Amino acid sequence: MHLTPHRLSSIRCLLLIVIMAWITGCRPSPGVPTPVAHRSATATSPAGSIPTPITVPGEPLAARVNGMPIYLAEYQKQVAEWEAAFSSQNVGLSEADRQAMIAQGRQQVLQVMIEQVLIEQAAAQAGIVVSDQDVQAAIARDIQENGGQARFDAWLQANNWTAQEYEARQRSMMIASKMFEHVTRDVPTRAEQVHARHILVADEQEARNILAQLQGGADFGALAAQYSLDPSTKESGGDLGFFPRGTLVVPEVEEAAFTLGVGQISDVITSAMGYHIVQVLERVSDMALTEESWQALKESTFRRWLSGLWDTAQIEILVSP
Repeated sequence: MHLTPHRLSSIRCLLLIVIMAWITGCRPSPGVPTPVAHRSATATSPAGSIPTPITVPGEPLAARVNGMPIYLAEYQKQVAEWEAAFSSQNVGLSEADRQAMIAQGRQQVLQVMIEQVLIEQAAAQAGIVVSDQDVQAAIARDIQENGGQARFDAWLQANNWTAQEYEARQRSMMIASKMFEHVTRDVPTRAEQVHARHILVADEQEARNILAQLQGGADFGALAAQYSLDPSTKESGGDLGFFPRGTLVVPEVEEAAFTLGVGQISDVITSAMGYHIVQVLERVSDMALTEESWQALKESTFRRWLSGLWDTAQIEILVSP
């Protein structure tokens, strides 16, 4: 139960894409490997237009995204890759937990594939392209930096990939990276920030008992260290540090922090994580963002943009994950 994006244990890599086990610059969190992204089959389209789908007659589909097909075979292959990685990292799980997490992973695989299609469609409309030369140059760097052509070929064979599939996923990664920079190019490096701390518990009555102690003069930090369920802040007395708007995972806590005055303590706040009590320690109207906060703000900006694409897209789910 972590509040900030950079501390959230289940968060996927920043651009939601990874070439598994070969390029390791962005590693998935322990327990739930990040699915790789999908590159949709498209015909060449002019910059500024959505790519024209290429549909293979009779080929079963997993989904359609604004008419763009995601083929069942590719979805199943990526699910198999995810499940293999998951199983290798989670040997000691109970069967019930294993099945629940596999079901979650299958849904995540399809979500990532859909999001990649949405990103590529938006890139085409924005005139953002990745040339064949750029893709080949990136692949050449990968090969050189990771042991040479023979090791690369062996890795492809061991993972049941073709060179064409690797190239397609490399292109997808590069397009997504360009779109991330395009969407977040105006994210400021300074912003209003608050310094707050919180206590998180699972039971509302327990939260109210803690609030009563705070109102009676008890030390916030000591109670956070004793009762809070947030492992990332518990030992520091619930300290969330300074943060700008748009970077906390729990919007209810963020809203309270930016509403309270310095020194004030909130009422009990309910969220999907449980029950929170928040105290604001400091507020600065214009403060330089740390690199970590700036990246978190860029990520949340990109996530909101991507959520907007979901809201306006025509998406048909044709498979039960």
